[in-house]
Amino acid sequence: MSEKKEKINKIVVPVLIVGMSGSGKSSTFINLPPEKTVVVNCERKPLPFKGFGKFKNVNVNKYKDYTKLISELKKVGDKYEYAVIDSLTSLLEICNKYCETVYSGYNIWSEYNLMVYNILQDLKDLPQQVFVTGIPEFIEIGPGETKAVLKTKGKEWKASMEKEFAIVLHTHLNDDDEGNISEYLLDTKPSKSTSAKSPDGMFENRYIPNDAVIVAEAINAYYN
Repeated sequence: MSEKKEKINKIVVPVLIVGMSGSGKSSTFINLPPEKTVVVNCERKPLPFKGFGKFKNVNVNKYKDYTKLISELKKVGDKYEYAVIDSLTSLLEICNKYCETVYSGYNIWSEYNLMVYNILQDLKDLPQQVFVTGIPEFIEIGPGETKAVLKTKGKEWKASMEKEFAIVLHTHLNDDDEGNISEYLLDTKPSKSTSAKSPDGMFENRYIPNDAVIVAEAINAYYN
């Protein structure tokens, strides 16, 4: 008699990628399989690499369009293996604009904070491996010292958005002897200067190539 194998639910972990414009955030997704990837495009512009037209791309400029798309992604399951939210910064701006239009006074921020909370919870519920991009802001942590964290609107989520992600990667650039960019990398380890973090032992090196496939494989090997 053959033994019945126990089904193991695959663990997927949302990944936040933080970096300035032009530092390699969006090109991190160039090696993802287009037929298995959906891009939730809150910036409504093509990602900066050849072949992006092969990806399933959905432009979003209203919060209700975003929530509808997320609901659909929950239902389709493994039709898509990866979901890219580009960018969380733009999505939060959409939420803020909506709240300023619909609400007034204190209700603007209370409703905005609730929308942000719901967005973060939805990301954790998606069956796809999720990658979320965002730009940094630099907060003062001491005399002459600053730290790069995800830029947000309002006080409640300032410098605290990262606690909702188990993995936060920051873009890192290496220059050649002539000052030209020679490598686009991702920083995986905590430091005083960034909010980067990853589970202990997931990545052997501090800096890894800016390749979402490498990150996804590391997550799968670590948890599954």
